[in-house]
Amino acid sequence: MSMTPEVREVLRGLAEKLDAARHGEQTALVQEAAVFLGWSPQTVYRQLKQAVGWKSGRKPRSDKGSTMVAEEALVTLGAVQREAIRDNGKQTLFTTTARGMLEQNGIELKVSNSQLNRLIRDRKLNVAAQRCADPVQALRAPHPNHTHEIDPSLCLVYYLKGRQHIMRDRDFYKNKLENFAKVKFKVWRYVLYDKASGVIVPWYCESAGENQHKLFEFLMFAWGEQPGRLFQGLPRFLLWDKGSANTSAAIKNLCRALGVETLEHQAGQARVKGGVEGANNIVETQFESRLRFEPVESIEQLNHAAIAWSRAWNANLIPGQDTRLRRTGLAEPVARIDLWQLIQPQQLLLLPPVEVCKAFMTAKEETRKVRPDLSISFKHPQAERSAVYSLRGLDGVNVGDEVRVNAMVFGDCAIQVAVPVYNGADRVYQVEPERAYDAYGQLLSAPVIGEAYKSMPQTAIEHAASAMDGQAYPGMSAEEIKAARAKKATPFDGALNTHSYLQNVELPAYLPRRGTEHALAVPAIEYPPLTLIEAAKQLKQRVTAAGGEWTQDRFQWLAQRYPAGVPEDQLAALVAELTSPAAGTKSPLRVVKSA
Repeated sequence: MSMTPEVREVLRGLAEKLDAARHGEQTALVQEAAVFLGWSPQTVYRQLKQAVGWKSGRKPRSDKGSTMVAEEALVTLGAVQREAIRDNGKQTLFTTTARGMLEQNGIELKVSNSQLNRLIRDRKLNVAAQRCADPVQALRAPHPNHTHEIDPSLCLVYYLKGRQHIMRDRDFYKNKLENFAKVKFKVWRYVLYDKASGVIVPWYCESAGENQHKLFEFLMFAWGEQPGRLFQGLPRFLLWDKGSANTSAAIKNLCRALGVETLEHQAGQARVKGGVEGANNIVETQFESRLRFEPVESIEQLNHAAIAWSRAWNANLIPGQDTRLRRTGLAEPVARIDLWQLIQPQQLLLLPPVEVCKAFMTAKEETRKVRPDLSISFKHPQAERSAVYSLRGLDGVNVGDEVRVNAMVFGDCAIQVAVPVYNGADRVYQVEPERAYDAYGQLLSAPVIGEAYKSMPQTAIEHAASAMDGQAYPGMSAEEIKAARAKKATPFDGALNTHSYLQNVELPAYLPRRGTEHALAVPAIEYPPLTLIEAAKQLKQRVTAAGGEWTQDRFQWLAQRYPAGVPEDQLAALVAELTSPAAGTKSPLRVVKSA
């Protein structure tokens, strides 16, 4: 019977009767309706819920959600499956196999495999849930120039023999890598994205690949003052990927000196800097797409065009397009440069001259040993002589420690001091030199004898681990677990017996199966004869070792007996013959012709 208005009306009336029925009367009403409609009682219940929205109102079972399987066992089951995931995300261990392994190690799993899968799925311990366990956390920058995201990308445009070309998919793909090789100097696009305002700054260069020199030029262009451009200034944080960070040691020195903290997202987590990823796409589709119809003939012309486009894009002045920034938290779309102009004077830190930046980019990191008074001495490039920098009160600093020192561009001859800590990371402090001395040349910050004493604080250690990680790698912190996985350490301290118990499995007794003899004939092995010289060398060595004697007469005898060469398989018999008591004389042996 189809779901007609009449049938729906019957169900609606049944629902009203069920709501008014006393305990024990509902079953009879449902069965009566099932007979009338020609449905099963289960179908009636289902259609009551789907068609008219009726619910039985039954209370859930008091034991709903409980199980006879211990929670710790379920966590362990999830952990072993999680630890067997390959780097490409493929699951290699499933409940059927994992169950057998764990039960051989004394872990009781008293329900079926399908129920185990339901239990770990409900508790988000299954592999599918863990693949989705890395939620995206929205990040914000509290003001313009707080966080800049940068990303270099290979541009579709390139120049060859003075002409502009555009890479096309049909000519540049994985099976035609030789076409890439023809383009020695490719065009790279560097893009900066200001997290707070959404301002986009593109810049192009021609290079064989990513390098520090081009990255330095880009940062000087993006952070420096440019004619006709409002955007400028240093960020507090620079977010880039590991590829750029690992090849930019000099840029790191520069950022450290400028007070810009570099942040690297993990491999495969490009969404962390999704702003600049989107900005790259905007530049490619909104600017570079125009070059197909109005080519430019050089990098200089390309950058000139890109600057004009970005100024118009950021200011929402491109004719026929609305390029304002749209965000859920904005009452209405806003031009990006208008948002950037909300920056406060103390937030706009101007870039020093390029020559100063070059000097600090190549400045070497130095080390200093902490003195007994918890200070170090260092000569800043902008100072005439060495100065004393007090490290008293800084966590993790101990007398005799070796710390790394980098000069800073800003501040009163300020330096950055990196203090190594137990987990391989560094604590970084910015310190300025002591300037206050008394009339006797003593530091005013030093405690007066008998009046004050200052103790050194101790470093606090934080440990955090999830339930499954805690079971797979007991007693380790999150960083230690990450390092253990990188080193392919065995989970559960190798205590799980996962396959050796199979050696003790008692197989059932089977009747032996009859076979057929192989008809293949064994080939005869023939050895090429040894030359007289080769045979004589071996015979001499073996006869002498057996207490016999090798003479010229015996060589002549050997030559007469085997004029065509000595078979290798006859050497043992010859040694026995030459070392027998009958052959003890020096007279030549009787020549016997070989068969």
